[in-house]
Amino acid sequence: MELPGKIKVVGRLRVPKTPEECFWRGQRLQRQSDELNPYPRPRGFVFKAKTYHDYERWRRTQDNPRLW
Repeated sequence: MELPGKIKVVGRLRVPKTPEECFWRGQRLQRQSDELNPYPRPRGFVFKAKTYHDYERWRRTQDNPRLW
């Protein structure tokens, strides 16, 4: 069996022209991925642990992997 010599290309890859366009495309991709993610986006917070062991214990109790 011989492989074909040409590759079929469907559509064109749209290359962004400016940094602003890259930024807006990235924002759109982030929104789409947030809609698909089963875990809610957490509000910003700071967790201070006295020891690394305390942090590990806290981290294991979290169901949402976006927290760490």
